[in-house]
Amino acid sequence: MSKRSKEYKRKFTELRTIINAWELIPDSPEDEFDSINHLLLSELYKDADAVKISKKLTFELNDNYGFDVQHDEVSKLTIEVVDWWNNSNEHNSSFKD
Repeated sequence: MSKRSKEYKRKFTELRTIINAWELIPDSPEDEFDSINHLLLSELYKDADAVKISKKLTFELNDNYGFDVQHDEVSKLTIEVVDWWNNSNEHNSSFKD
């Protein structure tokens, strides 16, 4: 497995833990929100800002999962994800070998 793949897998696992801690659906399977995980990681690796991430997350939760989340709720979730990303040790190496 390449360094790039290992890094993505590590970040995916870390972000999955964060998303699952939100308990959007209590007692849901561990992989229930992996589509959100992939979406967020994709945006983060493309250096998307918090506003874009928040919009994507709102759409995913409301339109694809059928939740009725409000802007301030999504803002809190977005801040948590962006803070995690910014504090991640190897974020600067990302996919730019």
